[in-house]
Amino acid sequence: MGFDAVHGQAGAIEVLTRALAAGRVAHAYAFVGPSGVGRKLTALAFAQALLCPSPQPSPLGGEGRVRACGRCLACQKVERGVHPDLMVIAPTPPATNPRGTVAIRIETIRELEGWAGLCPAEGPWKVFIVDDAERMTHEAPQAFLKTLEEPPARTVIILILSEARGLPATVLSRCQVVRFSPLDEEATAAILERRGMDGPTARLLARASQGRPGLALAQDPKAWAEQRERALTILDEVGSGGAGALFKWTESLGRDRAQAEQLITAWWLWHRDLLCAKAGADPQLLIHGDRSEAVRAAAEGRSWEELFQDLGACREAWRALQGNVSPRLTLETTLSRLALGAA
Repeated sequence: MGFDAVHGQAGAIEVLTRALAAGRVAHAYAFVGPSGVGRKLTALAFAQALLCPSPQPSPLGGEGRVRACGRCLACQKVERGVHPDLMVIAPTPPATNPRGTVAIRIETIRELEGWAGLCPAEGPWKVFIVDDAERMTHEAPQAFLKTLEEPPARTVIILILSEARGLPATVLSRCQVVRFSPLDEEATAAILERRGMDGPTARLLARASQGRPGLALAQDPKAWAEQRERALTILDEVGSGGAGALFKWTESLGRDRAQAEQLITAWWLWHRDLLCAKAGADPQLLIHGDRSEAVRAAAEGRSWEELFQDLGACREAWRALQGNVSPRLTLETTLSRLALGAA
């Protein structure tokens, strides 16, 4: 762990290390950027630096910048996720329905507020990391406002979210925003190769993840390829078989929300490539570069309006899956639009 484990986010790290060095740590931060680019890793590195009793000069250079030593007991506890002054909160399904919508509910925020009101157990700070903060239920951000307006002493709250509009402006305005960006393809592929992937697979997943190495590392390359082929097969079969094929596939896919998200993502990436091909983009930009001829042929048969509508359908489906919409209903609606041309 530590800031030196974060790649491609020099701007974000500079903001945080300068705050540590100057002793001007904000009470709340919003780490805003796409998933898989190091937001949570940076948050944990920042927490480690705050809780380390013997911070060291940063190898990143710059007078006064600091990082955690990485060797003391406090640093080791942060790495193992057992430090009593660090709490990481993530969306979970309802206690009564393990397959229900994952979210951060108001009772979790109430628990955070309770812990924030206590004195640090071991370190100089209490640190709370709220991952996927945009998945708070409607009432949770409002309940969070008092803690952000009147934070307990020696408390740092880090909200991790994909885009600024994911939370009400009243919440975001009380945080220091730190921006994160996707890495370029070469940097992403280099990270994947260092983790043991062969060159061609690393480049394919670097492109497919769109510069988000965390997402690529979470993928089993073989499973990813199989999922992609399955998603394209479904589109082909529903396009040729009509409503019968559509209902056959959606019935077999069941209610698995994670699987539905994977399919929607695969269809979005396919139509993204169709749009690139339609625009005459460099073939090296294609995620499905190994199927460039099929991409080009499919793009020629679609109008600009159809491609934009299809990408919009994928975007709407993704948003629906983040809410309470049934995965099966979402897949039925999306497939009918993508493969059958339904409005």
